[in-house]
Amino acid sequence: MARLQGPGPWPVAEEFIRVIRIILARHGRPAWDFRTPIPGHGLAEWLRGEADAPLDSSHRPSAGLEQLSRMAKCLVTSPLRRSRDSAQLLAPATAPLVDPCFREAELPCAIRSGLRLRPGLWEWLARSAWFCGWSAGAESFKAARARASKAASLLTARAEACGAVVLVGHGLMNILIARRLRIAGWHGPRFPSPHHWTFGVYERAAA
Repeated sequence: MARLQGPGPWPVAEEFIRVIRIILARHGRPAWDFRTPIPGHGLAEWLRGEADAPLDSSHRPSAGLEQLSRMAKCLVTSPLRRSRDSAQLLAPATAPLVDPCFREAELPCAIRSGLRLRPGLWEWLARSAWFCGWSAGAESFKAARARASKAASLLTARAEACGAVVLVGHGLMNILIARRLRIAGWHGPRFPSPHHWTFGVYERAAA
């Protein structure tokens, strides 16, 4: 972009100041039991139950996220219920684009242990092993990063066409997508918050 010199004000063409945005939001919290200990071999069943659970109505999105979602011309979700239900709550009048490219990174569940721990701890143990290369038939870390790269390209194309796009996605996948966006020159937080209903805004000058 050319640098303007001399006393202002300066007439600036719209294309020099137009900014496009990608908002990476995490879905709302499912109404599911996160406290009762489960055996390791029960993690897969527990995750299926979480995937089918409705949203917890006691946790609401911020007014800021609702406003961004309703103002954006494009809303994107994964096929998972918690993502689709969250988008419906945020922008009831908008029909979202649903794409499996934005689903959460898969979690390997081939655990035989009968030890009972809280589900979140089993998830943490499985994810830690996944980062180290264990996938046990699930999507690998390498495959998830490749999918995040594709997702970032899809979001970029949507932002260029619409000006702003909101992804109502998932914690880890949003982090992987954010990394690809920053590598491609987008400005925004290095790690979008993993908490439910939080979001990060990524901006770039329009091409």
